[in-house]
Amino acid sequence: MSTKKKLKILIITIGKYPHIGGKSTHIDTLLRLLPNEGIYPEVLSLSAISPLKQRIAYFPRTFRNLSLDFSLRRYFLKKELNKKYPQSEYPVVLIQDSPAYLLAQNRPFIFTLHGSACDEYVSQKTITKANKSYSILLNEEKEAAQKASFVITVDSNLKKQIMERSGITENKVVALPNTVDTSVFSPVEDKDKRAIRKELGLPKEANICLVLRRLVPKNGVKFAIEALSLLNRPEAMLIIAGDGPERTLLEDLVEKLNLKEKVCFLGSVEHSRVPQLLQAADLSLVPSVPDFGVVEATSIGALEAMASALPVIASDIGGLTELLSPDAGILVPPKDPKAIKDAWESLLNDKELALEYSKRARLKVETDFSPQKWAKTYANLINLTLKGED
Repeated sequence: MSTKKKLKILIITIGKYPHIGGKSTHIDTLLRLLPNEGIYPEVLSLSAISPLKQRIAYFPRTFRNLSLDFSLRRYFLKKELNKKYPQSEYPVVLIQDSPAYLLAQNRPFIFTLHGSACDEYVSQKTITKANKSYSILLNEEKEAAQKASFVITVDSNLKKQIMERSGITENKVVALPNTVDTSVFSPVEDKDKRAIRKELGLPKEANICLVLRRLVPKNGVKFAIEALSLLNRPEAMLIIAGDGPERTLLEDLVEKLNLKEKVCFLGSVEHSRVPQLLQAADLSLVPSVPDFGVVEATSIGALEAMASALPVIASDIGGLTELLSPDAGILVPPKDPKAIKDAWESLLNDKELALEYSKRARLKVETDFSPQKWAKTYANLINLTLKGED
Protein backbone atom coordinates (compact mmCIF):
# COMPACT_ATOMS: atom_id res chain seq x y z
CA MET A 1 0.00 0.00 0.00
CA SER A 2 1.39 3.41 -1.05
CA THR A 3 2.23 5.87 1.72
CA LYS A 4 3.21 8.67 -0.64
CA LYS A 5 2.20 12.02 0.84
CA LYS A 6 -0.31 14.07 -1.10
CA LEU A 7 1.12 17.27 -2.53
CA LYS A 8 -1.04 20.25 -1.63
CA ILE A 9 -0.52 23.53 -3.46
CA LEU A 10 -2.15 26.95 -3.34
CA ILE A 11 -3.68 28.88 -6.22
CA ILE A 12 -3.75 32.64 -5.55
CA THR A 13 -5.72 35.29 -7.41
CA ILE A 14 -6.37 38.80 -6.15
CA GLY A 15 -9.70 38.75 -7.98
CA LYS A 16 -12.86 36.99 -6.88
CA TYR A 17 -13.29 33.27 -7.38
CA PRO A 18 -15.50 31.92 -8.72
CA HIS A 19 -16.56 34.56 -11.21
CA ILE A 20 -17.67 34.67 -14.83
CA GLY A 21 -14.64 34.65 -17.11
CA GLY A 22 -11.75 32.70 -18.56
CA LYS A 23 -9.47 32.93 -15.52
CA SER A 24 -12.13 31.39 -13.29
CA THR A 25 -12.67 28.60 -15.82
CA HIS A 26 -8.90 28.02 -15.87
CA ILE A 27 -8.87 27.67 -12.07
CA ASP A 28 -11.87 25.32 -12.22
CA THR A 29 -9.89 23.14 -14.62
CA LEU A 30 -6.85 23.06 -12.33
CA LEU A 31 -9.03 22.01 -9.40
CA ARG A 32 -10.65 19.28 -11.47
CA LEU A 33 -7.61 17.80 -13.22
CA LEU A 34 -4.57 18.16 -10.95
CA PRO A 35 -5.81 15.60 -8.37
CA ASN A 36 -5.49 13.01 -11.17
CA GLU A 37 -1.76 13.81 -11.08
CA GLY A 38 -1.50 13.48 -7.29
CA ILE A 39 -1.61 17.26 -6.71
CA TYR A 40 -4.37 18.81 -4.62
CA PRO A 41 -4.87 22.55 -5.10
CA GLU A 42 -6.83 24.99 -2.97
CA VAL A 43 -7.72 28.57 -3.85
CA LEU A 44 -7.09 31.84 -2.03
CA SER A 45 -9.00 34.69 -3.66
CA LEU A 46 -10.63 38.00 -2.82
CA SER A 47 -13.82 36.04 -2.09
CA ALA A 48 -12.11 34.80 1.11
CA ILE A 49 -12.38 38.22 2.76
CA SER A 50 -15.52 39.93 4.03
CA PRO A 51 -17.71 42.09 1.74
CA LEU A 52 -16.78 45.14 3.84
CA LYS A 53 -13.06 44.55 3.30
CA GLN A 54 -13.71 43.99 -0.40
CA ARG A 55 -15.43 47.39 -0.61
CA ILE A 56 -12.51 49.02 1.21
CA ALA A 57 -10.06 47.42 -1.23
CA TYR A 58 -12.09 48.52 -4.26
CA PHE A 59 -12.52 52.13 -3.07
CA PRO A 60 -9.26 53.54 -4.57
CA ARG A 61 -10.48 52.38 -7.99
CA THR A 62 -13.04 55.20 -7.89
CA PHE A 63 -10.17 57.64 -8.41
CA ARG A 64 -8.24 55.29 -10.72
CA ASN A 65 -5.61 54.30 -8.19
CA LEU A 66 -5.30 50.62 -9.07
CA SER A 67 -1.95 50.20 -7.33
CA LEU A 68 -3.51 51.16 -3.98
CA ASP A 69 -6.52 48.93 -4.76
CA PHE A 70 -4.23 45.92 -5.26
CA SER A 71 -2.07 46.81 -2.24
CA LEU A 72 -5.17 46.73 -0.03
CA ARG A 73 -6.25 43.41 -1.52
CA ARG A 74 -2.82 41.94 -0.80
CA TYR A 75 -2.92 43.29 2.76
CA PHE A 76 -6.21 41.53 3.50
CA LEU A 77 -5.28 38.33 1.64
CA LYS A 78 -1.92 38.11 3.42
CA LYS A 79 -3.75 37.75 6.73
CA GLU A 80 -5.79 34.85 5.31
CA LEU A 81 -2.65 33.31 3.82
CA ASN A 82 -0.69 33.37 7.07
CA LYS A 83 -3.65 32.09 9.07
CA LYS A 84 -4.76 29.19 6.87
CA TYR A 85 -2.03 28.20 4.43
CA PRO A 86 1.37 27.54 6.05
CA GLN A 87 4.28 27.00 3.70
CA SER A 88 5.00 23.62 5.28
CA GLU A 89 1.64 22.36 3.98
CA TYR A 90 1.44 24.38 0.74
CA PRO A 91 5.01 24.56 -0.54
CA VAL A 92 4.25 25.70 -4.11
CA VAL A 93 2.00 28.55 -5.28
CA LEU A 94 0.28 29.06 -8.64
CA ILE A 95 -0.07 32.82 -9.18
CA GLN A 96 -2.94 33.77 -11.51
CA ASP A 97 -2.39 37.54 -11.78
CA SER A 98 0.82 39.54 -11.56
CA PRO A 99 -0.11 41.75 -8.54
CA ALA A 100 -0.59 38.55 -6.51
CA TYR A 101 3.02 37.40 -6.86
CA LEU A 102 4.06 39.34 -3.74
CA LEU A 103 1.80 37.04 -1.71
CA ALA A 104 4.02 34.07 -2.57
CA GLN A 105 6.52 35.54 -0.09
CA ASN A 106 9.36 33.00 0.19
CA ARG A 107 7.55 30.15 -1.54
CA PRO A 108 8.52 29.09 -5.05
CA PHE A 109 5.78 29.95 -7.51
CA ILE A 110 4.60 29.50 -11.08
CA PHE A 111 3.14 32.59 -12.73
CA THR A 112 0.31 31.99 -15.22
CA LEU A 113 -0.08 34.92 -17.59
CA HIS A 114 -3.64 35.06 -18.94
CA GLY A 115 -3.07 38.52 -20.39
CA SER A 116 -1.21 41.69 -19.48
CA ALA A 117 -3.13 43.32 -16.60
CA CYS A 118 -1.78 46.81 -17.28
CA ASP A 119 -2.82 46.66 -20.94
CA GLU A 120 -6.20 45.14 -20.08
CA TYR A 121 -7.02 48.06 -17.77
CA VAL A 122 -6.04 50.54 -20.47
CA SER A 123 -8.28 48.69 -22.92
CA GLN A 124 -11.14 48.88 -20.42
CA LYS A 125 -10.45 52.63 -20.03
CA THR A 126 -9.95 52.17 -16.28
CA ILE A 127 -6.55 53.88 -16.56
CA THR A 128 -4.33 55.37 -19.26
CA LYS A 129 -0.69 54.59 -19.95
CA ALA A 130 0.16 57.95 -18.39
CA ASN A 131 -1.43 56.86 -15.10
CA LYS A 132 1.09 55.91 -12.40
CA SER A 133 -0.79 52.65 -11.83
CA TYR A 134 0.11 51.53 -15.35
CA SER A 135 3.86 51.67 -14.72
CA ILE A 136 3.45 49.99 -11.32
CA LEU A 137 1.40 47.14 -12.81
CA LEU A 138 3.86 46.75 -15.68
CA ASN A 139 6.78 46.51 -13.24
CA GLU A 140 4.89 43.93 -11.16
CA GLU A 141 4.31 41.87 -14.30
CA LYS A 142 8.04 41.97 -15.12
CA GLU A 143 9.04 41.11 -11.55
CA ALA A 144 6.53 38.27 -11.33
CA ALA A 145 8.03 36.74 -14.47
CA GLN A 146 11.61 37.26 -13.30
CA LYS A 147 11.07 35.77 -9.83
CA ALA A 148 8.84 32.86 -10.87
CA SER A 149 10.27 29.37 -11.23
CA PHE A 150 8.30 29.09 -14.46
CA VAL A 151 5.93 31.28 -16.45
CA ILE A 152 2.96 29.73 -18.23
CA THR A 153 1.32 31.75 -21.00
CA VAL A 154 -1.95 30.81 -22.66
CA ASP A 155 -0.59 31.42 -26.16
CA SER A 156 2.70 31.99 -27.97
CA ASN A 157 2.08 35.73 -28.48
CA LEU A 158 1.98 36.28 -24.72
CA LYS A 159 5.11 34.16 -24.39
CA LYS A 160 6.95 36.43 -26.80
CA GLN A 161 5.62 39.56 -25.09
CA ILE A 162 6.63 38.58 -21.55
CA MET A 163 10.09 37.49 -22.71
CA GLU A 164 10.62 40.88 -24.37
CA ARG A 165 9.27 42.85 -21.41
CA SER A 166 10.99 40.98 -18.60
CA GLY A 167 14.16 39.69 -20.25
CA ILE A 168 13.55 36.10 -19.11
CA THR A 169 14.86 33.26 -21.25
CA GLU A 170 12.77 30.89 -23.33
CA ASN A 171 13.53 27.82 -21.20
CA LYS A 172 11.63 29.44 -18.33
CA VAL A 173 8.42 30.08 -20.30
CA VAL A 174 5.89 27.49 -21.45
CA ALA A 175 3.13 28.41 -23.89
CA LEU A 176 0.27 26.19 -22.73
CA PRO A 177 -3.05 26.96 -24.42
CA ASN A 178 -6.21 26.49 -22.42
CA THR A 179 -8.06 23.20 -22.50
CA VAL A 180 -11.69 22.15 -22.32
CA ASP A 181 -13.71 19.27 -20.87
CA THR A 182 -14.85 17.42 -23.99
CA SER A 183 -17.29 15.31 -21.99
CA VAL A 184 -19.21 18.43 -20.90
CA PHE A 185 -18.77 20.39 -24.12
CA SER A 186 -19.92 17.94 -26.75
CA PRO A 187 -22.14 17.83 -29.84
CA VAL A 188 -25.78 16.74 -29.83
CA GLU A 189 -28.06 15.18 -32.42
CA ASP A 190 -30.50 17.41 -34.30
CA LYS A 191 -33.49 16.10 -32.34
CA ASP A 192 -31.75 16.97 -29.07
CA LYS A 193 -30.87 20.43 -30.41
CA ARG A 194 -34.55 21.01 -31.18
CA ALA A 195 -35.51 19.91 -27.67
CA ILE A 196 -32.94 22.26 -26.12
CA ARG A 197 -34.23 25.16 -28.21
CA LYS A 198 -37.77 24.43 -27.11
CA GLU A 199 -36.64 24.41 -23.47
CA LEU A 200 -34.81 27.74 -23.93
CA GLY A 201 -37.65 29.33 -25.91
CA LEU A 202 -35.55 29.71 -29.07
CA PRO A 203 -36.95 29.46 -32.61
CA LYS A 204 -36.78 25.91 -33.95
CA GLU A 205 -35.88 26.85 -37.54
CA ALA A 206 -33.54 29.80 -36.89
CA ASN A 207 -29.87 29.72 -37.82
CA ILE A 208 -28.41 30.80 -34.49
CA CYS A 209 -25.00 32.42 -34.19
CA LEU A 210 -23.82 32.52 -30.58
CA VAL A 211 -21.46 35.26 -29.36
CA LEU A 212 -20.10 34.40 -25.90
CA ARG A 213 -18.34 37.64 -25.08
CA ARG A 214 -18.05 40.23 -22.36
CA LEU A 215 -19.34 43.51 -23.79
CA VAL A 216 -16.11 45.51 -23.93
CA PRO A 217 -14.42 47.13 -26.96
CA LYS A 218 -11.70 44.48 -27.42
CA ASN A 219 -14.33 41.78 -27.95
CA GLY A 220 -15.67 43.48 -31.07
CA VAL A 221 -19.33 42.55 -30.54
CA LYS A 222 -20.54 45.54 -32.55
CA PHE A 223 -19.01 43.97 -35.67
CA ALA A 224 -21.16 40.87 -35.16
CA ILE A 225 -24.27 43.07 -35.08
CA GLU A 226 -23.16 45.00 -38.16
CA ALA A 227 -22.48 41.72 -39.98
CA LEU A 228 -26.01 40.53 -39.23
CA SER A 229 -27.40 43.77 -40.70
CA LEU A 230 -25.61 42.94 -43.97
CA LEU A 231 -26.87 39.35 -44.07
CA ASN A 232 -30.13 39.22 -45.98
CA ARG A 233 -31.27 35.91 -44.52
CA PRO A 234 -34.51 35.86 -42.50
CA GLU A 235 -33.48 32.72 -40.59
CA ALA A 236 -30.25 34.28 -39.24
CA MET A 237 -30.32 35.18 -35.54
CA LEU A 238 -27.67 36.48 -33.15
CA ILE A 239 -27.58 35.52 -29.47
CA ILE A 240 -25.19 37.55 -27.32
CA ALA A 241 -24.30 35.97 -23.98
CA GLY A 242 -22.36 38.38 -21.81
CA ASP A 243 -22.57 41.77 -20.16
CA GLY A 244 -20.37 44.81 -19.78
CA PRO A 245 -20.04 48.57 -20.21
CA GLU A 246 -20.86 48.50 -23.94
CA ARG A 247 -24.29 46.92 -23.51
CA THR A 248 -26.32 50.14 -23.85
CA LEU A 249 -24.29 51.20 -26.89
CA LEU A 250 -24.84 47.79 -28.52
CA GLU A 251 -28.56 47.76 -27.74
CA ASP A 252 -28.83 51.21 -29.33
CA LEU A 253 -27.00 49.89 -32.41
CA VAL A 254 -29.44 46.98 -32.69
CA GLU A 255 -32.37 49.38 -32.55
CA LYS A 256 -30.78 51.74 -35.09
CA LEU A 257 -30.26 48.84 -37.53
CA ASN A 258 -33.82 47.51 -36.99
CA LEU A 259 -32.56 44.17 -35.67
CA LYS A 260 -34.52 43.88 -32.42
CA GLU A 261 -36.34 40.77 -33.67
CA LYS A 262 -33.07 39.10 -34.69
CA VAL A 263 -30.74 39.86 -31.76
CA CYS A 264 -31.14 38.54 -28.22
CA PHE A 265 -29.07 39.86 -25.29
CA LEU A 266 -28.89 37.28 -22.51
CA GLY A 267 -26.69 39.28 -20.15
CA SER A 268 -24.20 37.50 -17.89
CA VAL A 269 -24.50 33.73 -18.12
CA GLU A 270 -23.26 31.27 -15.51
CA HIS A 271 -20.63 28.96 -16.94
CA SER A 272 -22.80 25.94 -16.11
CA ARG A 273 -25.33 27.16 -18.71
CA VAL A 274 -22.82 27.56 -21.52
CA PRO A 275 -22.79 23.91 -22.75
CA GLN A 276 -26.55 24.00 -23.34
CA LEU A 277 -26.36 27.35 -25.16
CA LEU A 278 -23.67 25.99 -27.46
CA GLN A 279 -25.73 22.88 -28.14
CA ALA A 280 -28.65 25.11 -29.14
CA ALA A 281 -26.55 27.14 -31.61
CA ASP A 282 -25.56 26.53 -35.24
CA LEU A 283 -22.26 28.42 -35.16
CA SER A 284 -20.10 30.53 -32.86
CA LEU A 285 -18.53 33.91 -33.58
CA VAL A 286 -15.48 35.44 -31.85
CA PRO A 287 -15.09 38.93 -33.42
CA SER A 288 -12.25 40.17 -31.18
CA VAL A 289 -10.14 43.18 -32.18
CA PRO A 290 -6.72 44.46 -31.08
CA ASP A 291 -7.28 47.20 -28.51
CA PHE A 292 -4.55 49.27 -26.80
CA GLY A 293 -2.05 46.43 -27.10
CA VAL A 294 -4.50 43.74 -25.92
CA VAL A 295 -4.93 40.85 -28.36
CA GLU A 296 -7.19 37.84 -27.83
CA ALA A 297 -5.31 34.86 -26.42
CA THR A 298 -6.46 31.24 -26.66
CA SER A 299 -10.17 31.89 -26.23
CA ILE A 300 -11.81 29.41 -23.87
CA GLY A 301 -15.15 30.33 -25.44
CA ALA A 302 -13.86 29.37 -28.88
CA LEU A 303 -12.45 26.11 -27.53
CA GLU A 304 -15.78 25.26 -25.92
CA ALA A 305 -17.60 25.96 -29.19
CA MET A 306 -15.15 23.76 -31.10
CA ALA A 307 -15.56 20.95 -28.57
CA SER A 308 -19.33 21.29 -29.08
CA ALA A 309 -18.70 20.72 -32.82
CA LEU A 310 -19.82 24.17 -33.89
CA PRO A 311 -18.29 25.91 -36.89
CA VAL A 312 -16.35 28.89 -35.52
CA ILE A 313 -15.81 32.23 -37.26
CA ALA A 314 -13.12 34.29 -35.55
CA SER A 315 -10.84 37.26 -36.07
CA ASP A 316 -7.45 36.39 -37.49
CA ILE A 317 -5.47 37.66 -34.50
CA GLY A 318 -3.44 36.36 -31.56
CA GLY A 319 -4.36 33.02 -30.08
CA LEU A 320 -7.41 32.72 -32.34
CA THR A 321 -5.12 32.31 -35.34
CA GLU A 322 -3.25 29.52 -33.56
CA LEU A 323 -6.50 27.91 -32.47
CA LEU A 324 -8.23 27.74 -35.86
CA SER A 325 -5.27 27.36 -38.24
CA PRO A 326 -5.00 25.82 -40.70
CA ASP A 327 -8.59 24.70 -41.31
CA ALA A 328 -10.42 24.16 -38.01
CA GLY A 329 -12.55 27.27 -38.48
CA ILE A 330 -12.98 30.40 -40.58
CA LEU A 331 -10.59 33.27 -39.88
CA VAL A 332 -11.60 36.79 -40.94
CA PRO A 333 -9.86 40.17 -40.72
CA PRO A 334 -10.70 42.03 -37.50
CA LYS A 335 -13.20 44.90 -37.65
CA ASP A 336 -14.64 43.59 -40.93
CA PRO A 337 -18.43 43.04 -40.78
CA LYS A 338 -18.60 42.13 -44.47
CA ALA A 339 -16.03 39.35 -44.03
CA ILE A 340 -18.04 38.00 -41.09
CA LYS A 341 -21.22 38.21 -43.15
CA ASP A 342 -19.59 36.37 -46.08
CA ALA A 343 -18.29 33.61 -43.79
CA TRP A 344 -21.67 33.18 -42.11
CA GLU A 345 -23.43 33.13 -45.48
CA SER A 346 -21.04 30.48 -46.81
CA LEU A 347 -22.08 28.20 -43.94
CA LEU A 348 -25.76 28.91 -44.56
CA ASN A 349 -25.40 28.14 -48.27
CA ASP A 350 -23.38 24.96 -47.90
CA LYS A 351 -24.51 22.55 -45.18
CA GLU A 352 -21.75 20.10 -46.09
CA LEU A 353 -19.15 22.81 -45.55
CA ALA A 354 -20.67 23.65 -42.17
CA LEU A 355 -20.62 19.96 -41.22
CA GLU A 356 -16.98 19.65 -42.30
CA TYR A 357 -15.96 22.61 -40.11
CA SER A 358 -17.90 21.06 -37.23
CA LYS A 359 -15.96 17.80 -37.54
CA ARG A 360 -12.58 19.54 -37.90
CA ALA A 361 -13.23 21.74 -34.88
CA ARG A 362 -14.08 18.82 -32.61
CA LEU A 363 -11.13 16.77 -33.89
CA LYS A 364 -8.65 19.59 -33.31
CA VAL A 365 -9.76 20.01 -29.70
CA GLU A 366 -9.52 16.27 -29.06
CA THR A 367 -6.08 16.07 -30.71
CA ASP A 368 -4.32 19.30 -29.70
CA PHE A 369 -6.05 20.45 -26.51
CA SER A 370 -6.25 17.27 -24.47
CA PRO A 371 -7.09 17.92 -20.79
CA GLN A 372 -4.84 15.03 -19.76
CA LYS A 373 -1.83 16.43 -21.62
CA TRP A 374 -2.53 19.91 -20.21
CA ALA A 375 -2.70 18.62 -16.64
CA LYS A 376 0.49 16.56 -17.01
CA THR A 377 2.38 19.64 -18.26
CA TYR A 378 1.20 21.66 -15.27
CA ALA A 379 2.03 18.80 -12.88
CA ASN A 380 5.52 18.41 -14.32
CA LEU A 381 6.25 22.13 -13.84
CA ILE A 382 4.89 22.01 -10.28
CA ASN A 383 7.12 19.06 -9.42
CA LEU A 384 10.17 20.74 -10.98
CA THR A 385 9.39 23.89 -9.00
CA LEU A 386 9.16 21.87 -5.80
CA LYS A 387 12.59 20.38 -6.52
CA GLY A 388 14.04 23.79 -7.36
CA GLU A 389 14.88 22.82 -10.95
CA ASP A 390 14.08 26.04 -12.75
